[in-house]
Amino acid sequence: MNKGLDYLFGITAGDRDGDAPGVISLARQWAAKEVIGNRLDYQRNYAALFEDKARVLALNMGLQRLAIPVDQGGFGWHGPDHAADIAAVLSEVGRADSSTGVILALNYVLFSVLTRFSEGRPRLVEAVATSYLEDELKIASCILPGPGSAGEETPLFKGRSILARVKAHENGFVISGADLRPFAAGLKADLFLVVCADERGRPCIAVVPGDAPGIERGRGLLTTGLSVLANADISFVETEIKQENLIQGPEAVPLLFTLLNLFLGGVSLGAGMNFFEILLDWSDSRIICGSTPLKENPLCASVLADAAEEIACSRLLLDGLARLVSPCRSVQPLDTEGLYTYAVMIGARVQQSIMRAINRGMELMGSAGYAKEWHAEKHWRDVKTIQSLLCGMGAEAPAKMDTARFFCDCKEI
Repeated sequence: MNKGLDYLFGITAGDRDGDAPGVISLARQWAAKEVIGNRLDYQRNYAALFEDKARVLALNMGLQRLAIPVDQGGFGWHGPDHAADIAAVLSEVGRADSSTGVILALNYVLFSVLTRFSEGRPRLVEAVATSYLEDELKIASCILPGPGSAGEETPLFKGRSILARVKAHENGFVISGADLRPFAAGLKADLFLVVCADERGRPCIAVVPGDAPGIERGRGLLTTGLSVLANADISFVETEIKQENLIQGPEAVPLLFTLLNLFLGGVSLGAGMNFFEILLDWSDSRIICGSTPLKENPLCASVLADAAEEIACSRLLLDGLARLVSPCRSVQPLDTEGLYTYAVMIGARVQQSIMRAINRGMELMGSAGYAKEWHAEKHWRDVKTIQSLLCGMGAEAPAKMDTARFFCDCKEI
């Protein structure tokens, strides 16, 4: 490819300052050297190589410490001012491997939420930060509200059923809930951010250590993508947590969704950009009619343009969302409700667009698109899994209802 990704899929966020360019470049070098440059070997030995490659990025290069506060030994990228920088880093990681990107994205969400609501819970932030400074690859996961069960009344968050409940206990709180589906890595997560309902039905977030007594992990699930992040349903049987491990307030859950949509959008965007690199490489080497490169055929060029358009627009949308999360003087700040709505709306659109781009490109590639040697099919599986877990049942339907409530003042949906 003669033109670089930054030229093709440019952003408008302006010049990055501080350490951001160096960290982004570091992630790009890791992607090129550790994975993309050895793609076939990585694909053939994925289960064996994944953790080694992820450890290089997270531990040797220090990206696991990126969002840990400076006073706790990290780099301090936990605030909104660094949201755009983290999304850019995750796009570079997503180019190589979406599962590694998801691990980092969930960890960054964790520290962004903990530090945002750190008042009154300094020991919690310190304890989690200390564990992340160890020489181990740490994995956080989220349990989000979603579809309920017919005939069963549950507390709701924006029309989504909250299946976990929390109540006061003499030593803090106890959380309960059966067969809850984590976002990813249910079998091996070191910590869970669980959206639950308190005794008055109000949404809140419980920070639950993965080794807490009363956690039951089900059998491993067969998933479309993110296969190395082995998932399983989780049940909490009167699981005790400390008082400071419950994050309450009307801003907590909306912030969680906002950050998930931005950061996981960055991972999927990276996968989409690398898919476009693969697609262009494939189309450059295909000759039709004896002498004409495939990409010079008007019909084929139209398909390539469709893929490029979806990815380019997705990057601009994510750039806009990052501006809203960390507003500058030229951007009017939104309240919690508005920011949440834009994040869910843009997040759903980005996931859809990346899937459309990959679908169109794979149709053009034919059997090469489905062959593991080209890695296109892995990007499809991983992004599809992220989309399904993030957007919920029916993909875009929950996001559509959020949008209607905000823009149209709908009251009954």
